Amino acid sequence: MMEALGLDASLRLSKVNVLTNVLKMGRFGLASGVKIDPSCKNAYDLLHNKHQHSYIIFKIDKNDTAIVVEKVGDKGAPYSEFVEEMKKAVDGGKECRYAAVDVEVQVQRQGTEGGSKLNKVIFVQYCPDEAPVRRRMLYASSVRALKSTLGLESLMQVQASDLSDLDERAIKHDLVSSQRT
Repeated sequence: MMEALGLDASLRLSKVNVLTNVLKMGRFGLASGVKIDPSCKNAYDLLHNKHQHSYIIFKIDKNDTAIVVEKVGDKGAPYSEFVEEMKKAVDGGKECRYAAVDVEVQVQRQGTEGGSKLNKVIFVQYCPDEAPVRRRMLYASSVRALKSTLGLESLMQVQASDLSDLDERAIKHDLVSSQRT
């Protein structure tokens, strides 16, 4: 069939296929078709700007059409509560989740005595190896839209494939290291 169309026609078809694929990919890379529910932005603004929550766990809804808020941690809730809620949410490591967590760390500034407390929000993308491939792909292809919508690009990101990757000491160490001036 390509011979009958000629070289020019086959090149045009190739360009059309490339353009079609680019359009399908959309603004955020591989388009998963998953939308960001407005409640995600509202909850994140309360966490980041007003520190009214200690964490937010996000999930893709059962219809695979939207990222929604699954759980919000009360202000002042310890980091250990976040980890426990993640354990429940991920069904023993068989499900994926996103989270934004307000972490408090002690930072020692050069030329000052004592440390100062610093609250930093981190972004967690949890995709365990045991999760079905389709779910992992859906979460991976939707993360960019969530980060862009909520303005998470500048946050420290933790990519976890196991709950042990959420170790509080290690995360705080990484945060402190990134804050040294």
